[in-house]
This record gives sequence, structure tokens and C-alpha cells, in this order.
Amino acid sequence: MTTDERVVDAAGIRSTFRRLTPERHPILARCTRDVVYDEGRCMAPGGLVLVDAVGRYLNLRPGQSVLDLGCGRGQSSTFLAARYDVAVTSVDLWIPADERRSAASAAGLAHRITPWQGDIRRGLPPGTPPFDAIVCVQAFHTFGTSMALVRYLATLLKPGGALCFAQGCFSDECAAIPEPFCDSDGWQADYARYHSAPWWRAHVEASGVFAVEAGAEFEDGDVMWEDDVLYRGDRAGWSADYLSRAGWLIQHIRYGQTHRPRLTHLLLKAIRRAPGAGTSGALDIPGVQP
Repeated sequence: MTTDERVVDAAGIRSTFRRLTPERHPILARCTRDVVYDEGRCMAPGGLVLVDAVGRYLNLRPGQSVLDLGCGRGQSSTFLAARYDVAVTSVDLWIPADERRSAASAAGLAHRITPWQGDIRRGLPPGTPPFDAIVCVQAFHTFGTSMALVRYLATLLKPGGALCFAQGCFSDECAAIPEPFCDSDGWQADYARYHSAPWWRAHVEASGVFAVEAGAEFEDGDVMWEDDVLYRGDRAGWSADYLSRAGWLIQHIRYGQTHRPRLTHLLLKAIRRAPGAGTSGALDIPGVQP
């Protein structure tokens, strides 16, 4: 790609890709995009916009307990603890608990956030008190396609407790990954588990232990992908290196502007049914390491 071609392509992206607006997503009026996207580090498309939406859907109240699954560096846990005055147990497979513990302390929230490192598929430590809510942002697809795991999550909730997750997905269900999406940096493994909002709704309902209250494509779910590209492109100065690294994703987004399926996001909220109303789904698993 020549310098001239790169400039034209960057200009084309900037003129056709859309940005999220504070009129539709109020958190953008309170926080800079650097805060929303963790200064371009580990936050996926949507960033704290999705976390804010999850919190509002749950109508969290001070003193409630929340399990934050796949929390990464813990931005979602910090946001929920600070905004809603809730006690958050943050679990992530890759980010050490000590790193998240230090971040919680720096934010003055060490008393509200309990970080653990481990794989939820191995379960939480025996005797963990039940939670009022379980949240998961941009990670549920990595473990949630397992029906046994969905049923296990219900055992971690108080009766009437809520599961709420938000994440990337396809706009339509596909029998196989569409050919345009097969050229990537390795995300095809994730694409294979993306599914569509109706698929996720039916999947959680089929567990027998949850009643889905809301489960649909998120407002501006497709715009989140475009906004993320624009934010990172602006930070990188639209350099040749950035365009090369993000080229595959830009092409996937462009495909979705005129074809289906397109990349978008979903938000689902489900309530744990009363004990005995469905399959318990308890798993014999050894536990997450504190």
C-alpha cells in the first residue's frame, strides 16, 4: 500500500464509519473516550458503554453483591463498584488477581472489590455466598455456549438473581463462518462462538433455570465496532502500521455495511427461576484459585 493509498483509505474510513454519541449513550457525556476504552489497552469495542448499559439493565442497588466474569484488567468491576456502591467479585483467567487488587486500591475501592484469578469452567471456591447478579462483558461466548456452565451459573445466584451479559455477535445466525470473515488475525475461533442474539436468547432459555427478560441486538451494536476503529485510528495517527494491523477488522465491518451478517453486539438479561423450576445443573468442579 502506497502512502497516497493509505491516506485515501484512512480518509474513507473516517468519513464512512460512525461514532457513538452522548445523546444515545449518556456515559460519553461523563467520561472521555480514553476512560471508556482504557486508553486503547484491553477494552474491546463498546468498552464502558456496554458496562454502563449492563448496570442500568440490572438496576443495581447499594450493598448488593455482583460477580464480574471475564473482567480483564478490572475496569468493569471498578466502574460498577464506584457507580452503584456494590460489592464486586472479579474473576478473570488471564489477568493476575494482584494486578486487579492494586487497581482497586488505587481507585479507593479495595473494600468493595475482591479479585480472583481462575477459569469459571472450574467453578468458584466451595462455600462462596450466592450473588445478587452475575455480569459479563465481551467474554460470555468463551464459556457460555456450554449448557452445563449456564446451569452452573444459576447455582451461584440468589433466587431471583440476574445474569446479564453484553458482547459482540453476528446480526444473523450462520451455519458456518461466512467466507469474508475467515481472513483475520485468529479471531475466527471467536467468530465460531459469536452466534446471534436470538440464538443466545434461546440457548439461555433452554437451560431451564433462567427466564430471559431481555435479549436482543444492542442499540448501535454495529456502530460500536466502527467507533472502536475510529478511536484507535485517531490514537495511532492513522499510521501504516495501524491500518495493516486493523485491516482485517476494517474489511469485516465494511462487509457488514452492505451485507448480512454484520458484526454487532447483544445484551441479554435473565432471571434465575425459583429452585425446583428447572434443572439444577450443578457441576463437580474444583474451584477458582484466590
